[in-house]
Amino acid sequence: MEDKAVRLRNNVKVIGTGSPTLLFAHGFGCDQSIWHQVAPAFHDRATVVTFDYVGSGDSDLSQYDEQRYQSLSGYAQDLVDVVNSLESEHLILVAHSVSGSIATLAYPAIRQRLNHIVMLNPSPRYLHDKPHYQSGFDREDVDQLMVMMEQNFFAWAQGLAPQVMENPERRDLTEQLTRQFSAGEQRIVRAFARATFYSDVRAELAQVDCPVTVVQANKDIVVPQRVAEYTVAQLPKAELTVIDARGHYPHVSAPAQVIAQIERVLNQATVPL
Repeated sequence: MEDKAVRLRNNVKVIGTGSPTLLFAHGFGCDQSIWHQVAPAFHDRATVVTFDYVGSGDSDLSQYDEQRYQSLSGYAQDLVDVVNSLESEHLILVAHSVSGSIATLAYPAIRQRLNHIVMLNPSPRYLHDKPHYQSGFDREDVDQLMVMMEQNFFAWAQGLAPQVMENPERRDLTEQLTRQFSAGEQRIVRAFARATFYSDVRAELAQVDCPVTVVQANKDIVVPQRVAEYTVAQLPKAELTVIDARGHYPHVSAPAQVIAQIERVLNQATVPL
């Protein structure tokens, strides 16, 4: 696709002109606005890019194709298209949750453009694969989640948000996440959920040979710390940083800590800032 068409399709926003370029990729059930407490911290020192996967946020819903987006490969192609639409050759990708898996699948096509990946609470597989791989969910848990999404979508959103935000005393955060979950077209959100929670990119992790920083909240029911440790062990050039934060959305609940970790990556970058 032409660069302009990609930017319209994926609602690409570019702020700043510095180098390198920071590209923020949101996770399941959200859109680029989920970065509103983190991305602006870098507007004066980098080119900051945010976007929506097709089907999320203000992307062009007319471009949604059920077959393309039945698996994460469709979202990976979105990421490839967005990266190729940018002029920068010095990209740092900040990928939350399933966007870590999406980036893993997209990597062979964009490896020449990436300097570093920051994976925030990533999981290469959300389901247990016993006895050797312990993740966050049993298959039965996710099967029930999908049934709930089908039967009562808004009850699903209201029920899941407080569990994964894990900050019960901060109701505003839970309400913000509930709005994010509820905003999308139901059939599209359900399809993204299936693509996310049944995915498995463990075999592809070894191909990601650029430096990767995994930033992990120390309490996350979706992605336990053991999953972060597994991910780092499979990546060729990875380090793990555990931050003092609760929940699967530390960029919402503990933005200052996430900003600090991205700052550390920027300060270590080999390209001029």
